[in-house]
Parts: sequence; structure tokens; C-alpha cells
Amino acid sequence: MTNSHHIRAAAIAALAVLAIAFPAYAAERCVTKAGSATGVTRGFAEYESLLIIRQVTGNWPIETDRIGKPSYSCKQDGALWTCKAVAKVCKG
Repeated sequence: MTNSHHIRAAAIAALAVLAIAFPAYAAERCVTKAGSATGVTRGFAEYESLLIIRQVTGNWPIETDRIGKPSYSCKQDGALWTCKAVAKVCKG
């Protein structure tokens, strides 16, 4: 093999390693978290359930990570609402 073939082979090998390693690295940086809270209104219960996620991930009072748009599951029980928020939290 010529020198240019060695360089090309090394570059292809490096790209293959990056292609394999990058998804694993990205997966480690993001986690899905859930929080649950009860409130007198649905909006307040949703807010508090997301606040739980922020608190347990170290994003309260200052949000330092990216928190994706949460999905909510809520139930009314008499005068109170209970909501569960689920969101993806990504470092940095």
C-alpha cells in the first residue's frame, strides 16, 4: 500500500470509531426523568411536576441542562389535580 492508502485507511478507521462511539456518548448525556405533583389546579400540578424534574436533576433554581418539552398525564380527584411530567434532560 502507498502512503496515501495508509492515510485513507486510517481516516476511514477513525470515522468508523467515531460513528460507533458517538451514539453511545450521546445516549449517556441524556436521560428521561419523571416527576409527580398534586395541586389545586391542573396548571399548578403540571408546573410542580416539572419543578420536581428540575430539582432532582440539579436544574433548580438555575437551569443548566437542556430540558425537553415535557409530556403530562393528569387526573382530577375531587378538588385536586395530580400530574406526572416526563421529560428528557440533556447535560450541557
